[in-house]
Amino acid sequence: MKKYYVSGELMKGFLGTIIYETILPENINELNIRVSFQKREMEQCTEMDKKLCREAWKKNTGEIPSASVTDRLIQGQKTEINVSVFHNGACLGCAHRDEVNKEIILSPRYASEGFTIWKPSQGVLRVVLHVYQVLNDHTPYEVEVLGKEMGE
Repeated sequence: MKKYYVSGELMKGFLGTIIYETILPENINELNIRVSFQKREMEQCTEMDKKLCREAWKKNTGEIPSASVTDRLIQGQKTEINVSVFHNGACLGCAHRDEVNKEIILSPRYASEGFTIWKPSQGVLRVVLHVYQVLNDHTPYEVEVLGKEMGE
């Protein structure tokens, strides 16, 4: 079994795309891609967070929100990381799942929901993380790719 692993930390406020690429050998028969992250909910709400929330609400509605509305809005926020997978430039799918642990299986007979059945071949595997609204500094994440070789 071939393995590719990377981890990192995201800073509060990060919004963007992170791309990881690796070369697959020709004898790969199935892929299992796992993406996980921590610190989904806001750990500490500052007065600045509340102020920014009130300003955004006012900008969008024209009204100043009550303290209870502000608290509900902040409590409803979450960090989200979605995953897209490409092989030799072809999109194999995208996972927009409301989970902190995402597992994607790609094989000639089965593909996880949101992905297409994949005929194994060598080439470039690209795993794209779509990161939205990181709420906490030092938010850890991991990407792991396990490849079953033919005959395993």
